[in-house]
Amino acid sequence: ALCINTTLNTLYLSSNNIGPEGAVEIAKSLCINTTLHTLYLGWNNIGPEEAVEIAKALCTNTALHTLYLGWNSIGLEGAVKIAKSLCI
Repeated sequence: ALCINTTLNTLYLSSNNIGPEGAVEIAKSLCINTTLHTLYLGWNNIGPEEAVEIAKALCTNTALHTLYLGWNSIGLEGAVKIAKSLCI
């Protein structure tokens, strides 16, 4: 739905245990969605590999202004990838 939605600007998915598969699917949709400004993904069992996928999506998505990934296990690798994607 995020791939075709043109009105949603905030999505709160914290504490839904979306896990690795869900995080990868959200990352894919972020490559296409241009209206989402805020995304909350805290407490969702997201690891460093999924954080890397989200970081890749952020390299093409310029609409997202707020991303919350607190209380996940993205680790140093995931955090660095996301930080670098924001500097591009």
